[in-house]
Amino acid sequence: MSTETIILLAGWGAISSVWFGLIVAQGRARRDGLFLDVDSNSRGKQADQGDTPTVCVVIAARNEAEGLVRCLQHVLAQNYPKLSVLVIDDRSEDATYEIAQEFAQSESRVTVKRINHLPQNWMGKSHALWQGTRDIRADWFLFMDVDCALNPQAVRRTIQEARTRNVKFLTLWPQQTSGGFWEHATIPLCGGIIALWFGSQRVNDPRSTLAFANGQFLLIKRDAYEQIRGHEAVHSAIIEDIPLAEHAKRSGVACWVASGRDLVSVRMYENYNAILNGWARIYVGALRSGTRIALSIVWLMFGSLLPYIAAVWIAMAFYSAWTTDREISTELFYFAVACANHLILMMTASYRFWGMGGCRRIDLIWYPLSVCVVVRILVRSWWWLVIKRSIPWRNTRYTIDRRGRIVE
Repeated sequence: MSTETIILLAGWGAISSVWFGLIVAQGRARRDGLFLDVDSNSRGKQADQGDTPTVCVVIAARNEAEGLVRCLQHVLAQNYPKLSVLVIDDRSEDATYEIAQEFAQSESRVTVKRINHLPQNWMGKSHALWQGTRDIRADWFLFMDVDCALNPQAVRRTIQEARTRNVKFLTLWPQQTSGGFWEHATIPLCGGIIALWFGSQRVNDPRSTLAFANGQFLLIKRDAYEQIRGHEAVHSAIIEDIPLAEHAKRSGVACWVASGRDLVSVRMYENYNAILNGWARIYVGALRSGTRIALSIVWLMFGSLLPYIAAVWIAMAFYSAWTTDREISTELFYFAVACANHLILMMTASYRFWGMGGCRRIDLIWYPLSVCVVVRILVRSWWWLVIKRSIPWRNTRYTIDRRGRIVE
């Protein structure tokens, strides 16, 4: 074989080894108990009230009238005895405040606050959460988004897990529920990019600087939240959750990340344009680096799209050799083996990852299309972060720096 062929095969082998490493990491995650299931032995039982900390579920909502009713119904159905709910209306222009007030009038556990002003250099959600919790005295805060649906045991189970592991900051990867074609085809892979950067078990190692949080479901002890100045410390971040986790970890707060697919589910975006813009914003705020975004694009092109393109080329080469009675070269045979190995490892890892998120595995048939769409999303986020230095969100355009923080 030529030197060029050996180099290409070595590079291909390196890519395949990454997929193999991901498969091994997936197995370790299961073995290490990073999947929070509902405990069948205590399902339907309430905790001992004498030893049960108080929990306040905090929901910041802006123009969320459509989903707020369902969200509050899930929260109020929790099998947890010392639960309160705080809805913070963040300058809504629809019926969000009125709906929350209706719940508060009929349910004593619900409190409603309204935010009417947003200071400069603050993101609305961070400001609402920080201001809204100033006089809440619960032992724990559970920050969650309106688009979340909870298993009735979610609060009980996560409090139990946090106390068992002796951590003050616990967050869950949710199940991604989807409706339309584009949701099924793209959102699992969108989440996969985040998992590539933040899915390592180092996020649970206090000696590592790697940290992660999902703001859709984030449980934190109140004294720890106040110690690190909560969302005030990340007030200018486009995406507040990961910077908050990094700040908490640097401050010595014990953090824990796990999969909560059986406890919490989320439907984030419901059409192609919403997916495109929403995930581009997430990548800007989560990755906060043009280099990271560019590397994600390169990985998708070579780590995910390459074997499909190569398979077509190899099939055509085999067909040409067969129709012309030419001998199949050794190089072509080795390329075919490398391509098949790549596809098998990639599909094995993806099949398991789709299952971990509760996604439909049948949608892996659209994987090449998914890759193309996610590359487009990443290109958009790179453009916003590196070139335009601005990002649109909820009818507002924010000027940002190269770390994804809003500036004047």
